[in-house]
Amino acid sequence: MQRKIITKLQFYFAIVISLIVVSCKKEKQPHGIPNLPETTMEYFNFNNREIKAGLSGFSVDLNHDGRKDIGFSTLLVGDPINQVDKLQFLVETNIKANLPVNADEEIPVMKVGDIVPLNDFDSYHWFELSSIMLVQKIISFTQPPIWEGHWKNAIHKYLPYQIVVADKIYCGWVELSVDIENEKVILYKAAISKQPNKTIKAGI
Repeated sequence: MQRKIITKLQFYFAIVISLIVVSCKKEKQPHGIPNLPETTMEYFNFNNREIKAGLSGFSVDLNHDGRKDIGFSTLLVGDPINQVDKLQFLVETNIKANLPVNADEEIPVMKVGDIVPLNDFDSYHWFELSSIMLVQKIISFTQPPIWEGHWKNAIHKYLPYQIVVADKIYCGWVELSVDIENEKVILYKAAISKQPNKTIKAGI
């Protein structure tokens, strides 16, 4: 009888140990990347499209409704008061296409895994019909040229956006780089969620 009791105790002890081991083997996300429900995405390949002075801009219909949602272009602006010219690289959106913009008229430079949320975040607020300068070259009449802008050091970074259809929000991103040496912005690809009202991760 005593031997049977010991055997049962050993059996129950083994079960408890197994449960502890299983619970400790939960899969962990890479550091800094939150675990989100999987979202189906549609991808667009821009084939390293270049945006630079002297070339036409580029715009894309991201939800296939026949209207261009987001565009990229350059603009040369003269500033006679400060005796400079400004070569600006812009991103522009149509109605029902949102960009997150802060009080300094900047768009966040996102990396892989950063969250593209549905609502306003940090100091950024979602606005439609926007025209935002990503980076600009300041050409002075008396000084060497300089570059300014929130995106001037961006290499394979992600620009977040939203498309609104029938009051439903579809989050997405555009992957791009800024090549200051060659004075151009390079567009690699974009993606948009196929499911409405879903938070997504940039670059994924």
